[in-house]
Amino acid sequence: MQTDLFPPTPVPVVAATPPTTTGLGQYFTPAWFAEILYDAHFSHLTTRDLLWEPSAGTGACLAAVPDDVPAFGTEIDPRLARIAERRTGRKVFIGDFCTVSLPEGITAVFGNPPFELDLVERLLARCAAIMPEGSKCGLILPAYFFQTSSTVVRLNQQWTLQQEMIPRDLFNRPMQMQKNLMFGLFTRDQTPRLVGLRGYHETHAIRALDEERQRLLDESFRGPRSVWREVVANVLAELGGEAPLAAIYRVVEGKRPTGNTHWKEQIRKVAQSRHFVHVAEGVYALPKPAIVPIPA
Repeated sequence: MQTDLFPPTPVPVVAATPPTTTGLGQYFTPAWFAEILYDAHFSHLTTRDLLWEPSAGTGACLAAVPDDVPAFGTEIDPRLARIAERRTGRKVFIGDFCTVSLPEGITAVFGNPPFELDLVERLLARCAAIMPEGSKCGLILPAYFFQTSSTVVRLNQQWTLQQEMIPRDLFNRPMQMQKNLMFGLFTRDQTPRLVGLRGYHETHAIRALDEERQRLLDESFRGPRSVWREVVANVLAELGGEAPLAAIYRVVEGKRPTGNTHWKEQIRKVAQSRHFVHVAEGVYALPKPAIVPIPA
């Protein structure tokens, strides 16, 4: 890729006051904080990369990108696009980031999109389709974007997800931000993981069960505490309390509790946990209840 695809044009520092945004609910990223985020998550970018700022606003995220890293923006508001271009010297295309034509070779996405969950998911779907393995998309988002297990599990099919809490009083003009905020980092990954997010896959699996099974998992202190532990425990009991992994796989294959395509890995991970006994290579058993002596 050409390193001068979108070279910045030297421009004087513009300290123009951003347009009034109260009616639109827009909050522009403070320039100093955009630099903190860029340095923390995108400082590895080089002249061979291309960064896209999907909703450029007045240009803070674009301005945080060093001059030698190719970058461009898109902005649906022509007036803001002109301000961002003037303040950063970068090209800002006018249009909806979900549909506007984009150059090839995008390897990073960084920005502060509108806080509309459906719109953000559409943006992430577009990014997933065009970004290479290992590339990152970092977005300022409301904390509730990762609130439900269904959303996180759906996104985790294509992205490794990581989040950092950020202060909501970053945005106190034109009015105080009322939503709790985070910086969500989405990394294209063949084996997607969750970083700083716990219990989402388990919650999603359990909420897919009938009400009675959910109640038993919630309230049975002596029973298994997860869907897959319940499966492994039931299969081992069915096989006499002890069995090799191959036998467990054969029984589970026809009655998997979720659509997890890596179900064998999940069973192996659960069998190797502290909740079961490792008898021999690849052989596991149900634990025997510990006997607590009664005080004399």
